[in-house]
Amino acid sequence: MQNAMPKSLKVPSVVSDAQMSTVKVSASESRKYQANEFVTFAMLELRGRDKELLYKQLETRRQAIFEQMNKLDIQNSDIEQNSVDMRKEWSYDKGTRSLTGYVVSQSFAIRCSSRSVAAAAVAVLSAELDVEIDRTSARLQSEDSLRKEIILSVGKKAMDKAESYAESVGGKLGKVISVSENGGSDLMHGRQVLGAAKFNDYSEDALLSSIADSVSISASVHLVVELLQ
Repeated sequence: MQNAMPKSLKVPSVVSDAQMSTVKVSASESRKYQANEFVTFAMLELRGRDKELLYKQLETRRQAIFEQMNKLDIQNSDIEQNSVDMRKEWSYDKGTRSLTGYVVSQSFAIRCSSRSVAAAAVAVLSAELDVEIDRTSARLQSEDSLRKEIILSVGKKAMDKAESYAESVGGKLGKVISVSENGGSDLMHGRQVLGAAKFNDYSEDALLSSIADSVSISASVHLVVELLQ
């Protein structure tokens, strides 16, 4: 489903110099689409003094997270996991540094096609004290093809506008001198939810409303075309 937002066309100009007359126009367009992919970014982090034990605990907790996601019909193939990071923690006393323990962490990107399932995943993960959620992003699975469609539409409108202005002064268009494109997608992020204490402040409806349900894609074209008299 898509709702086209109002298009804007800048007033073109006809420029003449000693060598060539040109028509310059700019056109832009933005469309909003219903999001059909949601990605939740989260990190599992554990602390302790024994490195080997921490790695074993991380493996156990990671498996538990996968099982929780599977219960929401999120498959393992939809969970991207990064490499495990480990760092040392130190204390300082009168200029002396002492090792106090280790921190191991692993980041995850959890994908699903349903906004309600994404909200459920956030609710489950937020209840885990050793998991922090960064954000949930709304996306489009076919963003590249949709962006191409908008660019082609804007380019055609710019050419039509340039042709109309050329005809208004008794001329016609020649070759295209230059064309530049600038656009982007507005990927709206859900609210950050960190830890069980934070989770307890949100109802199921509040978690759902914190995740964006749409994505806007925009494109703009600046066109310079030769004017023939």
